[in-house]
Amino acid sequence: MSRFIFAAVASIVLSNAAGAQQVPGRDLFDFPLGLLADPAPLSSRMASSLWNPAASKLAPGSRAQFGFAGLTTPKDQGVRLQMIGGSIRVRGGLTTSLSYAQASVADILRTETDPQSLGGEVPYGTSLLSAGAATTRRGVTAGVALRYRWAALDADRSGVFDTDAGLLVDSIARTPIRIAFSTFLMSPSRSKEVASYLAAADVPLMRRDSTLLIRAGYSIARTERRGREEYVFTTTSYRQFDLSAGVAQATAFGNRDRRWRLGLGLRYGGYTAAFGREDGAAGIGASTQFLLTRVIR
Repeated sequence: MSRFIFAAVASIVLSNAAGAQQVPGRDLFDFPLGLLADPAPLSSRMASSLWNPAASKLAPGSRAQFGFAGLTTPKDQGVRLQMIGGSIRVRGGLTTSLSYAQASVADILRTETDPQSLGGEVPYGTSLLSAGAATTRRGVTAGVALRYRWAALDADRSGVFDTDAGLLVDSIARTPIRIAFSTFLMSPSRSKEVASYLAAADVPLMRRDSTLLIRAGYSIARTERRGREEYVFTTTSYRQFDLSAGVAQATAFGNRDRRWRLGLGLRYGGYTAAFGREDGAAGIGASTQFLLTRVIR
């Protein structure tokens, strides 16, 4: 049944692509690739941050970072996302980044007027190439990213250029409150892309030397013509261990659902390995994530 749901979604997207000239596959980037359970605008866990160009800024003392992230859903849905990325510190405090993300759905069967398969699968996937830069001045980090996304849905092939920007502010009015803003897939050709606008803030609840830090906060994301998502979260770092958890509430097309997210990470010798899980909703099974990064100092 889930595959027929995806087939129906694919046909709707194809109709939109023909009528509104949208590039298919945008819905596949609704999955939180590389985030585990972190808020998208604040997360710097994955090298060359996908969701906020400012978050790709390397921490002091780091010369480069490289990483891989993956996300899968149960086999009967067949959704798969992958990303590789890297960030390098260049002259002064400037960080440059490059990433490639790919998303696809397997086993969409070709049908006509009934569920009987006609043989062969309908290809449905999209790829995203991003190049960005970020720098910090007086506690404010700004970043920009130039992107090109191309996609395939059955015989339809198309692509679109995007330009995104983001901000990260370490403290507000001399308080430890952090805030972040970013865009995602905002295209000058507005008829071909559906942009998202993201914002988040968090504050420390407990700090003990450099061994323990607990933060909590709230984020919101609004996607044009689709809906919005609100997320309440907490993140904990204890020595080399990381834990993040939260609950997201999404509202789209008149429907509302809640999903729990959980992420666990281990940092050792410049490497970070982490796993994450998000509950499913609206007929989609729970997704699982894996992330591996390496920092070069």
